[in-house]
Amino acid sequence: MRSQAGFTLLETVLALAIALPLGLALLGLFGAGIRGANAATTLGAQRHALATFVERLDAEAHGAAAIFTPANDVLGQTACDPNGICRELDFFTRDAQGTARFWAYRYDPSSRSLTRYAYDDLNTGGPVNARPSGIGVSNVASFGVQRIPISLVTIPALGSYAPQDVVVPFGYPGVAGGNALVVVDVSNGASHLRHELAPRLTATGFSVVVGTYAPPAVATPVATPASTPGQSRFYALLTATRLGTCIGGLNGEPGCTQNDPNLGLPFQREVDLEIAGTLVAPLDSQIRLADVCQTQTGSNPNAQALVAMIDITGRVYAQVTDIALGSSELWLVADPSSAYVAPALPVHAAGGADPNPFAGSNPRGRFSTEFVVAC
Repeated sequence: MRSQAGFTLLETVLALAIALPLGLALLGLFGAGIRGANAATTLGAQRHALATFVERLDAEAHGAAAIFTPANDVLGQTACDPNGICRELDFFTRDAQGTARFWAYRYDPSSRSLTRYAYDDLNTGGPVNARPSGIGVSNVASFGVQRIPISLVTIPALGSYAPQDVVVPFGYPGVAGGNALVVVDVSNGASHLRHELAPRLTATGFSVVVGTYAPPAVATPVATPASTPGQSRFYALLTATRLGTCIGGLNGEPGCTQNDPNLGLPFQREVDLEIAGTLVAPLDSQIRLADVCQTQTGSNPNAQALVAMIDITGRVYAQVTDIALGSSELWLVADPSSAYVAPALPVHAAGGADPNPFAGSNPRGRFSTEFVVAC
């Protein structure tokens, strides 16, 4: 008998018939594994992006004096629905020089994106000079913001006590600090987050409880603040006069300098304080008078010049700012015997024909800035 080597055609065909479906099945499993890995990577990236965005909101909230939801967004469109759910979240603070800073996140459902805007000011007509600034967020399925008064929040630690709402005006329409919470509801294809925000001046948790709950009187002594709420404090006009030449010290302050670029001559600085009027602190004032007082030598870096604000009835208030706390209050400009009257909102900065007791006159060589000096 002659031996045979190899496979017959029938054996080869049968082997292919068995191996081909198995190969196709394995190829499909391999492709599904790759697609699954890619999907998992995409979902992980989306979860990370959303978590990073919420962390960024937290950090910006901690640096803000107020968080608010405007009636009209940075593009001038209605920002909130009838239920109070808004598509824009805005922040306000002041820097170390007292300059106002505004920024916002606006959601566009058509492009499923959040754009960060910065703007220079806010008036009754809306933001001034709004422009994209910073990092936005893409692939956002939904975004909604709601401001919730603390009186509507259930806090088990308070028992039957109802938390009280506190509102601190900052002199801009719709912008106020206080103890309200801002709830952000955001989602993408991977996750859904609902997060509470509060500015640095109003923390959540136990601080909210302490800030809204009036406990029974105890024997523990409490330090009396330097600024007694509801009582009047005088303010003074700080006047700096520049003379054409250095002629020796006035009021014990020589102050000779190099050539002045405005006068073209060496000049001498003289500082005087003149009592100019009276301020009445709000009944719920939290700013210590010593923190905003300025001295003749300017030794308090936290002191800020007073800014005149006018309410809708024409009453004049001083915007008193404590940079160390990041807090701002409206103190009534009135007679020493007057009681404090809360401003009728909205209020606006004095300008044009508005009365401004802090403007002063600025003839050549004379500069006037008004501070609280009742230390």
